[in-house]
Amino acid sequence: MTAALLLSSALGAGLWLLVMAQPLGQPRPELVTRLRRLSAQGRIEADERASAVGSPMFSSVLLERVLRPLLDDAGEQIGRLLRRAGIEAGDLDRRLELGWPGMSAPQFRGQQLATGAVAFAAFPAMNLLGVHPLGVWPVWVWLGAFGAGFAAPSWQLNGRLRARRAAVLAELPVTLDLFVIAASAGLSPEQALVEAGRQLGGVLGAELRDVAREAGLGTAGYAEGLQALAEREGIAELRSLADAWRLSHAQGLPLAPAMLALSETVRDRRRARLVEEGGKAEVRMLFPVALFIFPVFLVVLLYPAGVALLGLGK
Repeated sequence: MTAALLLSSALGAGLWLLVMAQPLGQPRPELVTRLRRLSAQGRIEADERASAVGSPMFSSVLLERVLRPLLDDAGEQIGRLLRRAGIEAGDLDRRLELGWPGMSAPQFRGQQLATGAVAFAAFPAMNLLGVHPLGVWPVWVWLGAFGAGFAAPSWQLNGRLRARRAAVLAELPVTLDLFVIAASAGLSPEQALVEAGRQLGGVLGAELRDVAREAGLGTAGYAEGLQALAEREGIAELRSLADAWRLSHAQGLPLAPAMLALSETVRDRRRARLVEEGGKAEVRMLFPVALFIFPVFLVVLLYPAGVALLGLGK
């Protein structure tokens, strides 16, 4: 009885720590921090501090001070082992910056370890508590649960990156149309970029505003900012946008025709991508049809014939 209580308490504590690590359980920033982020310099300083320290993992200050260093150190060690084994390519920081802002690599690895440990401890705890409807949970199920729990944050990060890429591709044709309208109205390439970033409200609009902000502060030029944005996102259409904008700015070429041609190309690629996804969906639909619908259909057709042949209906 004592062992069951201890294991159930450990499981409850692990689940509570896991819930507190999610965004809903994290504390809200102070008013001073929120006011400081209203200025450009304040946002730059806050982003640098967040990338160096990482966002809070626990809502409790005590747990943040006690468990956060342990998880960060464990995550750092796990990252070193994965890099030595060749499993991690070394681009985790860039992927976290895009898909999970405020999350550092050691914190991410620590979260992986925590979720894996909680998933691993759930099955032996259920064995001790007598919760095993299909029999005693074997050790390989414990290890599989640990692997699934360890990989869960990676799956979540990949989902965030896919959603971000889809959002950028969806906003890109509208962005190019804004460039065309602004250039046709007589605005310079710099003014067209600023106006496009001001009118857009999605992921790409925020990135264009960051490019304009850094250019205004003298941190990087417009061309360098667009090129860095294209390299960071890894989207070929953004590279074409950066190259067209740089040629228009450097050689004095009109911006509107290049952006209009690029907009048509992006829309054609998007239509081709939708057709390709539709073809894949047709193939994926075959599996539920073959597994669930087709056997029932055969039973409905063959049962009356079988009854008639065997003479069971007489």
